[in-house]
Amino acid sequence: MCEQVNQDIKPTGFIERMYAEDVIALTWDIRRLRRSKTGIINSTFLAALQGILLQLLCPRDFELRFQHEEVAEDLARGWFRNKTSKAQVATLLRKFGLDEGAIEAEAIRLRAEDLERMDRMLALVEVRRDKALHYVEGYRESLAIRIKRSTDRILENDEVPRLVAASKRSD
Repeated sequence: MCEQVNQDIKPTGFIERMYAEDVIALTWDIRRLRRSKTGIINSTFLAALQGILLQLLCPRDFELRFQHEEVAEDLARGWFRNKTSKAQVATLLRKFGLDEGAIEAEAIRLRAEDLERMDRMLALVEVRRDKALHYVEGYRESLAIRIKRSTDRILENDEVPRLVAASKRSD
Protein backbone atom coordinates (compact mmCIF):
# COMPACT_ATOMS: atom_id res chain seq x y z
CA MET A 1 0.00 0.00 0.00
CA CYS A 2 2.87 2.35 0.79
CA GLU A 3 4.23 1.94 -2.73
CA GLN A 4 0.79 2.40 -4.28
CA VAL A 5 0.13 5.64 -2.42
CA ASN A 6 3.59 6.98 -3.24
CA GLN A 7 3.07 6.12 -6.92
CA ASP A 8 -0.35 7.78 -6.93
CA ILE A 9 0.58 11.04 -5.23
CA LYS A 10 4.30 11.17 -6.12
CA PRO A 11 5.49 13.09 -3.07
CA THR A 12 8.40 15.43 -3.66
CA GLY A 13 10.51 16.68 -0.82
CA PHE A 14 10.48 16.00 2.87
CA ILE A 15 7.17 17.68 3.72
CA GLU A 16 5.17 15.84 1.06
CA ARG A 17 6.76 12.53 2.06
CA MET A 18 5.80 13.29 5.68
CA TYR A 19 2.18 13.94 4.61
CA ALA A 20 2.19 10.78 2.50
CA GLU A 21 3.42 8.74 5.48
CA ASP A 22 0.62 10.20 7.61
CA VAL A 23 -1.97 9.31 4.96
CA ILE A 24 -0.57 5.78 4.69
CA ALA A 25 -0.60 5.26 8.49
CA LEU A 26 -4.15 6.57 8.74
CA THR A 27 -5.27 4.36 5.85
CA TRP A 28 -3.79 1.34 7.63
CA ASP A 29 -5.75 2.34 10.75
CA ILE A 30 -8.96 2.51 8.69
CA ARG A 31 -8.34 -0.95 7.25
CA ARG A 32 -7.49 -2.33 10.70
CA LEU A 33 -10.65 -0.88 12.27
CA ARG A 34 -12.84 -2.25 9.47
CA ARG A 35 -11.32 -5.72 9.91
CA SER A 36 -11.78 -5.42 13.67
CA LYS A 37 -15.49 -4.72 13.26
CA THR A 38 -15.83 -7.88 11.19
CA GLY A 39 -13.85 -9.80 13.81
CA ILE A 40 -16.08 -8.54 16.61
CA ILE A 41 -19.18 -9.73 14.78
CA ASN A 42 -17.68 -13.07 13.75
CA SER A 43 -16.39 -13.79 17.25
CA THR A 44 -19.91 -13.36 18.62
CA PHE A 45 -21.59 -15.82 16.24
CA LEU A 46 -21.44 -18.72 18.71
CA ALA A 47 -23.06 -16.76 21.54
CA ALA A 48 -25.62 -15.31 19.11
CA LEU A 49 -26.54 -18.72 17.74
CA GLN A 50 -26.78 -20.23 21.22
CA GLY A 51 -29.11 -17.44 22.28
CA ILE A 52 -31.34 -17.86 19.25
CA LEU A 53 -31.48 -21.63 19.61
CA LEU A 54 -32.27 -21.37 23.29
CA GLN A 55 -35.19 -19.07 22.48
CA LEU A 56 -36.44 -21.41 19.77
CA LEU A 57 -36.07 -24.55 21.91
CA CYS A 58 -37.13 -22.95 25.17
CA PRO A 59 -39.66 -25.11 27.02
CA ARG A 60 -42.28 -23.67 29.29
CA ASP A 61 -41.20 -26.08 32.00
CA PHE A 62 -38.37 -24.54 34.02
CA GLU A 63 -36.90 -27.97 34.92
CA LEU A 64 -36.42 -28.87 31.26
CA ARG A 65 -34.71 -25.54 30.53
CA PHE A 66 -31.27 -26.82 31.61
CA GLN A 67 -31.51 -29.73 29.15
CA HIS A 68 -32.47 -27.35 26.37
CA GLU A 69 -29.52 -25.11 27.20
CA GLU A 70 -27.23 -28.10 26.66
CA VAL A 71 -28.98 -28.98 23.40
CA ALA A 72 -28.73 -25.36 22.20
CA GLU A 73 -25.04 -25.23 23.09
CA ASP A 74 -24.30 -28.57 21.39
CA LEU A 75 -26.21 -27.55 18.25
CA ALA A 76 -24.51 -24.16 18.13
CA ARG A 77 -21.04 -25.67 18.47
CA GLY A 78 -21.94 -28.36 15.96
CA TRP A 79 -23.04 -25.71 13.46
CA PHE A 80 -19.38 -24.68 13.19
CA ARG A 81 -18.06 -28.26 13.03
CA ASN A 82 -20.25 -30.54 10.94
CA LYS A 83 -22.79 -30.49 8.16
CA THR A 84 -25.40 -32.51 10.05
CA SER A 85 -25.65 -30.02 12.89
CA LYS A 86 -25.60 -27.14 10.42
CA ALA A 87 -28.53 -28.72 8.55
CA GLN A 88 -30.44 -29.23 11.82
CA VAL A 89 -29.90 -25.59 12.79
CA ALA A 90 -30.92 -24.38 9.33
CA THR A 91 -34.12 -26.48 9.52
CA LEU A 92 -34.94 -25.13 12.97
CA LEU A 93 -34.29 -21.55 11.87
CA ARG A 94 -36.50 -21.97 8.77
CA LYS A 95 -39.27 -23.41 10.95
CA PHE A 96 -39.41 -20.01 12.66
CA GLY A 97 -38.93 -17.99 9.47
CA LEU A 98 -35.25 -17.25 10.12
CA ASP A 99 -32.00 -17.83 8.27
CA GLU A 100 -28.28 -17.32 8.92
CA GLY A 101 -28.83 -13.58 8.67
CA ALA A 102 -30.63 -13.79 12.02
CA ILE A 103 -27.40 -15.08 13.60
CA GLU A 104 -25.44 -12.15 12.21
CA ALA A 105 -28.14 -9.72 13.34
CA GLU A 106 -28.06 -11.15 16.85
CA ALA A 107 -24.25 -10.98 16.92
CA ILE A 108 -24.43 -7.32 15.93
CA ARG A 109 -27.11 -6.67 18.56
CA LEU A 110 -24.99 -8.32 21.24
CA ARG A 111 -21.94 -6.23 20.37
CA ALA A 112 -23.73 -3.00 19.35
CA GLU A 113 -21.89 -0.86 21.91
CA ASP A 114 -18.50 -2.13 20.77
CA LEU A 115 -19.43 -1.65 17.12
CA GLU A 116 -20.67 1.87 17.79
CA ARG A 117 -17.37 2.67 19.50
CA MET A 118 -15.49 1.24 16.52
CA ASP A 119 -17.61 3.35 14.15
CA ARG A 120 -16.74 6.50 16.10
CA MET A 121 -13.04 5.59 16.00
CA LEU A 122 -13.30 4.87 12.28
CA ALA A 123 -15.02 8.19 11.60
CA LEU A 124 -12.30 10.08 13.49
CA VAL A 125 -9.51 8.35 11.59
CA GLU A 126 -11.25 9.01 8.27
CA VAL A 127 -11.54 12.72 9.15
CA ARG A 128 -7.84 12.83 10.07
CA ARG A 129 -6.91 11.15 6.78
CA ASP A 130 -9.07 13.57 4.80
CA LYS A 131 -7.43 16.52 6.59
CA ALA A 132 -3.98 15.16 5.79
CA LEU A 133 -4.98 14.85 2.12
CA HIS A 134 -6.32 18.41 2.20
CA TYR A 135 -2.99 19.60 3.65
CA VAL A 136 -1.10 17.91 0.80
CA GLU A 137 -3.39 19.62 -1.69
CA GLY A 138 -2.91 23.00 0.02
CA TYR A 139 0.83 22.54 0.26
CA ARG A 140 1.15 21.67 -3.42
CA GLU A 141 -1.09 24.56 -4.43
CA SER A 142 0.90 26.93 -2.23
CA LEU A 143 4.17 25.59 -3.61
CA ALA A 144 2.97 26.10 -7.18
CA ILE A 145 1.98 29.70 -6.38
CA ARG A 146 5.35 30.39 -4.71
CA ILE A 147 7.25 28.91 -7.67
CA LYS A 148 5.22 30.97 -10.14
CA ARG A 149 5.86 34.20 -8.17
CA SER A 150 9.54 33.42 -7.91
CA THR A 151 9.92 32.68 -11.60
CA ASP A 152 7.84 35.78 -12.50
CA ARG A 153 10.21 37.96 -10.39
CA ILE A 154 13.22 36.41 -12.06
CA LEU A 155 11.76 37.03 -15.50
CA GLU A 156 10.81 40.63 -14.65
CA ASN A 157 14.33 41.45 -13.49
CA ASP A 158 16.00 39.60 -16.29
CA GLU A 159 18.77 41.56 -17.97
CA VAL A 160 18.49 39.66 -21.25
CA PRO A 161 19.05 42.03 -24.18
CA ARG A 162 15.87 42.90 -25.95
CA LEU A 163 15.52 42.48 -29.67
CA VAL A 164 15.87 45.73 -31.50
CA ALA A 165 13.34 46.58 -34.14
CA ALA A 166 14.60 46.07 -37.71
CA SER A 167 14.17 49.78 -38.56
CA LYS A 168 16.63 50.83 -35.84
CA ARG A 169 19.24 48.35 -37.07
CA SER A 170 19.33 49.85 -40.52
CA ASP A 171 20.44 53.28 -39.18
